[in-house]
Order: sequence, then C-alpha cells, then structure tokens
Amino acid sequence: MVKRIMFIALTLATVQRVLSQTTDSTDDDSKNHVKGGVQYISNQSYAGRTDSLKLPVIIPSVNFETHVGLYIKASGYVNLSPNNKGFDGVSIEPGYEFSKNNWNGSISVIKYFISDSSNLIIAPVKASLEFYLENDNKILTPSLGAEYMFSDEGNDFIFYGGVSKSIKLTKDDKKLTATLEPAASVCGGTQNFYYSFLKHYAKNGHAKNKGNRQNNNSSSGSDAAKEQSQQFAILSTGLELPIDLTKGKFEWKTTPALESPLNLANEGTTGAQKEKPYFYVSSELVYTF
Repeated sequence: MVKRIMFIALTLATVQRVLSQTTDSTDDDSKNHVKGGVQYISNQSYAGRTDSLKLPVIIPSVNFETHVGLYIKASGYVNLSPNNKGFDGVSIEPGYEFSKNNWNGSISVIKYFISDSSNLIIAPVKASLEFYLENDNKILTPSLGAEYMFSDEGNDFIFYGGVSKSIKLTKDDKKLTATLEPAASVCGGTQNFYYSFLKHYAKNGHAKNKGNRQNNNSSSGSDAAKEQSQQFAILSTGLELPIDLTKGKFEWKTTPALESPLNLANEGTTGAQKEKPYFYVSSELVYTF
C-alpha cells in the first residue's frame, strides 16, 4: 500500500508539473489550478445505503484542474468508525468538466483502492464510470446523472435526478460570499454493491476482532436478497441544504442532508440498515493554489 501511494503521489506531481508549464498567466480563466481540500462526513452513504452503525469518515484530496476542463483528483479515506478506525485506502479520478451557455456537466472514471478490512459503504466498489449534467437558470437548476459501478457481486447501473435553487445571501461587492442551495433528489438502480457490502465488509465494523473478507462469508445473506439486489428499483430520496462560504482562495461548504432509503435488499444480516430516514452532515474546506 505504501509503494502504491508513493507511485500515485509521484504521478500526480508529474502531472501538475506538466500542467503548470502550459499555464497562461495573463488570464485566470485560462490558468491551470491545484486544489487541496479536506472533507468530513458524519455518516458515509451511497445511493441511500449505509451501515446500521454510523460510518464517519475524513477524506483529504488533491485536485489538478486544467484550463481546458481535464482534471485528475486523488482522495484518501480515513475511517473514524468506533470499531474499525484507520486509513482505508485511496481513489483516483481522472475526468472532464464542460460548460456551455447554461449547461454544466462532467464525465469521469473513479478507481478505488480500498482495504479488504474496511467497513466503509464504498469498500465493495472497485471502479465506476460517472456522468453528470445540469441546467443552471434563474428559476431552478434541474440535474441528472448516471453511474456504472463494478463490484465483486455484480455490476450496477444507478441514475439520479434532482432540482436545486441557488440563493445568494451576500452582495456582489462583499469579499465574503455566502450561498444557500436547497435541493431535492431521487436515486434508482440496482444494488449489487450493497449486497456485496453486507456479505464481505459490514462485519468488519461490528465484530470485536476484525477478520478478512474470506472469514466474513458466513454473513452472505439469502438468495432472495441476492435476487432483489439485481433488480432495478427506486433506491432513495434525499433533501439537502448546502451552505457555501467563499473568501479569496478559500471555499467552505457544509451540507446537512436527510436521506430516505427504499427497497433495501438486506434480509436483516449484519450491518443491515432499517428502511427509515437518517440524517448526516458533510463539511468540506477547499483551498485553490
């Protein structure tokens, strides 16, 4: 793992050096940027799925963005779960962001390198292909997205759609800008990743002695849960109230969220959550170099 992290760091440093050589210093919009950030999530979730116990996590990240929209982002995952604290791995995300008129979007590939001893909800996900598109207008901002995920128990297609409204709380001439953006969303798809989480990873955060994945197969769940995880269904609905503060090169975004999971394929196995709404908070601080 140490060699892998060193290789990733060297690769990112090389990319940053190449990108900096193409930077146009006369126009901020044509410059390449390096963004460093750290995010805290009080309970990590994915498509409305989480553990029956809370999954707090800290995610430091470095993002190299080019003026043409290409970027590469590296993130780490520090698990804060009471029974399974530690550094659980990294992810690498190359992608492309685009904007034309009122349309904004992105296409990316995310590769995860997560420890087999992890109990984070993203642990079963090996890689994902992601697409996002939104229309930013004066009334509302509708958005849609799709993901194709790869996991041990099968691949998943997940879609999500939502609507949000940006409300500026400060005047344009202020050095500190504050924005409020209430949003509602719905998510649907298959949930093989969640079945894989319950089968291989959830027990790591519940047992007194953490075992490896091979020792956790006793929590495999029923054939009915496996079959249900392969069926397309509405997975969750969500409400968010992001508060964004920006001053100079600093940006701080805090998002209280209420998630309502639906059609859980769990059959009461270890780590299975109940089908009821749960609340969590995400807070991220980003500095642009």
